[in-house]
Amino acid sequence: MLGSTARNMTCILTLMIVAGGCSTQRWATDTQRPTIEQFVKIRWPRSGSLAANGNFYFVALDNGINQLHRQAPGAQEGTPITQFADGIGGYAISEDGRWIAITAGYGGDEQFDIHLMDSATEQIEPLLVDRETVFGSVAWNRDSTKFAYRANKYAKADFNVFVYDMKTRTSKLAWNKPGYWYPADFTRRGNKLAVAQYVSASESHVREISLTGMGSRPIDWVKQPWSFDPVGYFAADTRFLVVSDYEGDRKQLLQIELRSGKIEPALPQFAAHDLDYAVVNDERDVLAAVVNVDGYAQVHLFSLPGFEAIPGPDIPAGVIGNVRLAGRTLLYAVNNANTPGSIYKWNIDAAESDPVRLTQADTGGIAVDGSPLPQLVRIKSFDGLEVPAFLYVPQGYSRGKSIPFVVSYHGGPEGQYRPRFSRHFQYFLSRGFGVLAPNVRGSRGYGTAYLEMDDYRKRMDSVRDGVACAQWLIDNGYTKPKMIGAYGGSYGGFMVMAVITQAPGIFGAACNVVGIVNFETFLKRTKAYRRKLREAEYGPLTDPDFLRSISPIHLVDRIETPVLIAHGKNDPRVPFHEAEQLYEALKARGQEPELLAFDDEGHGFAKEANRIVFYQKLADFFESRLRPTS
Repeated sequence: MLGSTARNMTCILTLMIVAGGCSTQRWATDTQRPTIEQFVKIRWPRSGSLAANGNFYFVALDNGINQLHRQAPGAQEGTPITQFADGIGGYAISEDGRWIAITAGYGGDEQFDIHLMDSATEQIEPLLVDRETVFGSVAWNRDSTKFAYRANKYAKADFNVFVYDMKTRTSKLAWNKPGYWYPADFTRRGNKLAVAQYVSASESHVREISLTGMGSRPIDWVKQPWSFDPVGYFAADTRFLVVSDYEGDRKQLLQIELRSGKIEPALPQFAAHDLDYAVVNDERDVLAAVVNVDGYAQVHLFSLPGFEAIPGPDIPAGVIGNVRLAGRTLLYAVNNANTPGSIYKWNIDAAESDPVRLTQADTGGIAVDGSPLPQLVRIKSFDGLEVPAFLYVPQGYSRGKSIPFVVSYHGGPEGQYRPRFSRHFQYFLSRGFGVLAPNVRGSRGYGTAYLEMDDYRKRMDSVRDGVACAQWLIDNGYTKPKMIGAYGGSYGGFMVMAVITQAPGIFGAACNVVGIVNFETFLKRTKAYRRKLREAEYGPLTDPDFLRSISPIHLVDRIETPVLIAHGKNDPRVPFHEAEQLYEALKARGQEPELLAFDDEGHGFAKEANRIVFYQKLADFFESRLRPTS
């Protein structure tokens, strides 16, 4: 989510060598290498938004916790304007810039409440607070008099859609059907609201509801399990834009005629790639589309309603995010493996102008801009499927030399590893490790067929991919057995435990972060609103035999690998019980697992102080177990 690579960072290291326009770094001794704590403390703002009053808002760390910041026009730095004890979950600014709806929870529990800030006074009031209800997905109407949101107030397994009236300060239930529903976009008059239902990673639908008691109608008019992700209405409210894989394999931008239900491709020129997402401005005369090309991202601009191409800014290769439109201003950020980066704005009507950098990363003096970029490789799995993966090697590495490696498995399972900046990747590279980040079958970004290749009874095929990727490193001379560390969080944590049960001779160490080890207990204990979504992916509780067959907890007798377990005790997605039972099972068979538990964290580690503790433990764990002794 960042712009052009910053080249003005100060280097405090021993020796700098200029090569090919990029700075590269060497350290004379290990004591001069940056510590894992220094890498963890690298910071950069995210989630930037431009308000109608000219202020720029973004999320950044304040005392190690994510808070909302405001940066006035012309200012060089932002000021924190929230002080929630556990940080914020997100925010949404009203169209006129007067109000900011802020979500916040406690200790990582994701039981978000909604608070309201008056942007003029920056006073905050609790607006929708109920510790038994999860609130979120705020969408403002065009005149800033109302906002819609989702909440599981009446049935904990279902999210209904409500509309909050700023004049009366009251909420009204707008849509109460079963399922995971959320608001997407208001019509210009504000009398209708598009709402979306998330069914699974490969199925979602959009519907239009009347806010004046006139009923509802489907927008996509499709009963088959296709994915329709809402973008928004056209200016005249007669057509609606979605990102969808309808009758194809790749997610594309489609336009739907609301009266007839006719579906047409809007940007067929990108049919070979998945579209990450698209956004429109409030005037609905500009659209920005973000195209996923083998994990990298490209931004393309178009005028509406005719989809004529608009020249865009020169953006370096990377993962482009934070793409938003405020009138004729484009906001974006670019992040790549050696650029934590900055958020930029660019004037669409001044095509020859340079983007203006609004924020800048704080690298603490570490010259990360010379760090090596990854190589995209394709690894053949057990059945001939080619698995894309990003391969990182340290500077000065010579092919054929065996070095310790970390294989990092992403979560989801429908996630996708993108070549973003990673603090711990950069640390391990600085210490002479290599890193491999595969996108095993089931990852998004490569089409619907690839996404669905691990569903339900095909679960272990993705694990076989994970093993094949580690074996590829050995077969190609990058490393040796027992010099590979398996690392992953959430579903990636399951992958870690699964690969070390299926191929115990390959891995020398394994770190499971907030991972699933027992699919029965996971599905029974996860939050009710998540259960149906996860059963669609992993298999239902009504098929316990299959769930047991894929659960690493039942295969602990195969584990030879030292295991580090890290988990937050307030995790609502993968409950802490998963970590406890794994720890006890390994102890019972004479192993010595390490368990790092955080009382004030949930599904991941939001607080910088806790991240420092975890990554220091991870660094020591892999360093001590993966380097050859002779």
